[in-house]
Amino acid sequence: MNVVKKLLMLAGIIYVGISSCYAESASIQYQIQIPSYMQITPTTSPVLTAYVSDKTGNLKMPLRSTFRVISNCQEKQTLYLKANAVTANGMESAMFMRGNRVYIAFARLAQLPTSNALANCKMGGNPADSPGVVAYPINSVRGAENKYNSAKGKYEVFVENGITDISVDIGTNVLLDSFSSNDPKGYYQAILSLTETDI
Repeated sequence: MNVVKKLLMLAGIIYVGISSCYAESASIQYQIQIPSYMQITPTTSPVLTAYVSDKTGNLKMPLRSTFRVISNCQEKQTLYLKANAVTANGMESAMFMRGNRVYIAFARLAQLPTSNALANCKMGGNPADSPGVVAYPINSVRGAENKYNSAKGKYEVFVENGITDISVDIGTNVLLDSFSSNDPKGYYQAILSLTETDI
């Protein structure tokens, strides 16, 4: 009887020993890296049209455009707001400063003006020397901290993390020495862009 009790006790000890073993485990860590992200889209129509009063050269209504910027960058980012016009020599910078105001030059589409006409408009030459080019002031750039860089002929716009709407308001009053009877009727165009790269 003692032998049977000892065998049962030994079996119980072995059983308890087996049931108390720990199961092994292993783990694998997954990591992903999200890159810096910047998205810039216009929230107004990509083509805005305003009409000019025949005698004064002033616009009948102001032009306003808005860009939406989405950024996941924690640091403040610099964007570049610029304007271009197409001349006979191709795409050229159309944003310039006169006095303490920034202007955008518009170039005639049907018959492209010369580079000299655009340059004369920027410098404030005789209106007869800038046929096919007229200019209007930028009244404001709103929605983000910004400053005009006259050496580069563009705005530097500083955006924070998140969603930023940047609005550009172009005034109705024509730059007086840019408008004359030498500016033929038709459509005039300037292309406004907001870019991540300083080009």
